[in-house]
Amino acid sequence: MEDLEQTIQDAVIITRQLGFNYLWVDRFCILQDDDEDKKREFSRMATTYKNAVVTLVAGTAEAASEGFLNINPSKNEPFLPTRKFKVSINEGQTGAVYLADKSYQPAHPIDTRGWTLQEFMLSSRMLIFSDYQLLWQCKRRDLQSVTGDEDGLEYQQGIESLPWAAFEDTAGPSFGAHDADKLYLWKTILRQYTERDLTNPDDRLPAITGIIAELQNVWKDTAIYGHWVEWFVQLLAWQKPQDALAKERYLTRAPSWSWVSINGRIHFEETIEKEDARVEIMTAAKVTMFCRTVSEDTIDEDTRETMDQYFDLDEAAQRLETRGKACHYILLGTAKECDGFENAIALMVIEIRHGVYRRTGLAVVADTSIWMTTKHRIIELEAKQK
Repeated sequence: MEDLEQTIQDAVIITRQLGFNYLWVDRFCILQDDDEDKKREFSRMATTYKNAVVTLVAGTAEAASEGFLNINPSKNEPFLPTRKFKVSINEGQTGAVYLADKSYQPAHPIDTRGWTLQEFMLSSRMLIFSDYQLLWQCKRRDLQSVTGDEDGLEYQQGIESLPWAAFEDTAGPSFGAHDADKLYLWKTILRQYTERDLTNPDDRLPAITGIIAELQNVWKDTAIYGHWVEWFVQLLAWQKPQDALAKERYLTRAPSWSWVSINGRIHFEETIEKEDARVEIMTAAKVTMFCRTVSEDTIDEDTRETMDQYFDLDEAAQRLETRGKACHYILLGTAKECDGFENAIALMVIEIRHGVYRRTGLAVVADTSIWMTTKHRIIELEAKQK
């Protein structure tokens, strides 16, 4: 046992003290040099976490060599526990004053890692070894100290917890019966997931496969490169924050239309209320759409001024990708603003060969009339490269 990394040793100690005979450790239970075994086990992660009696979370460990049972006090800011004392007030009465720290949101190193999001979202119970206290969280209890002391430190969870009902076999009628619920759920997952770090960027899809597999069972839908078939047009409206543009697109990892093809954060600013485009064929190898497109060459200067364009790549990478090719705008649909006006939501693409297009970004256009004179036609979105 001495040859194991300290975090594994600590996990073995806790497992024995809790009276359990078995401990599941990913690096030992998944063959790290076998791609087929990794693919198979990644798809089972939801089952692994859901069926575990408890998940041990090494919240404070920045590396497996550090362990989590011996915390370095110098890493922590001072904590003022709750104290109660008597004071004299008017007419000889006695009252009480409480001194307590404000609510506290733990900043666990583990919460910055991409792989651990599904651990948090899929585990039925978690025992979290935090900086100040041992914490407990399950699907019936919010994050709290294991002592259950109501006067103790109030903990806040930085991750937006997903309703456990979303992952139950009977969730269809009780949760996510409306597309809006499901879309919100998935967009929330992607926002939280893409803010995290991955040691190997090519794990961008594998590290969320467990969540996808569980939702596929519940929603009776299929996700292709992280996009649900049922809401494919809606989910094309992702965009990169302009302060975090990507430097490269990885087309051997995923097609350009998928958020998996680039690294870093993504978000959804717009929700399409009326879809104009529709999917004709959607497989892992081919996607075709029935839609209306306009070329930038046909758009006048006044209309250009009403357009907000959000490119996926930074300026240097964008120039290299487009190589002077004209931008085309695929009308996905419209979104209503607070003032009641409708904006067009358009996928920005370039034509890489006849009838085949590559995504370059997303555009929000105030003047929806530029598509009115164009007819719907079938176009193909570029597939993943081999």
